[in-house]
Amino acid sequence: MVRTVDTRFLLLQVIADSEELKSKVRSKMLELRQEMALVPTIVLHEVYKIEFHRFGREAADVQLKSIETSGLKIEELTVEIARIAAVLRCKYTDLPVANSIIAATAIVKGSKVVFSDDEQFAKVKEIRAEWF
Repeated sequence: MVRTVDTRFLLLQVIADSEELKSKVRSKMLELRQEMALVPTIVLHEVYKIEFHRFGREAADVQLKSIETSGLKIEELTVEIARIAAVLRCKYTDLPVANSIIAATAIVKGSKVVFSDDEQFAKVKEIRAEWF
């Protein structure tokens, strides 16, 4: 099954603070590349914003280009994804906008699995959250 990748995993590539974690991230990235895991465009937005804020525009540009050329499949925000995300936010009122779009992307694209340790995804019954 193809997974949908959350922002938290992609940021680990930059902020992993131990060799053990860096190794786990590299291994998981290879696995995700092989299955052509999905990356919603809202994830690109979040990664870019966080990288820009922490390290500057140049680092954010490098990280964005790295994701674009990683072999992961970038999924655009469509009308259907936006509609499903809105339904999810009505159903799960504390679900943040970005997470609703990520979950909706997984649902619409048939992934149904979000690779994240964000507990917000565990509340969404229409998908399954998975982490290392």
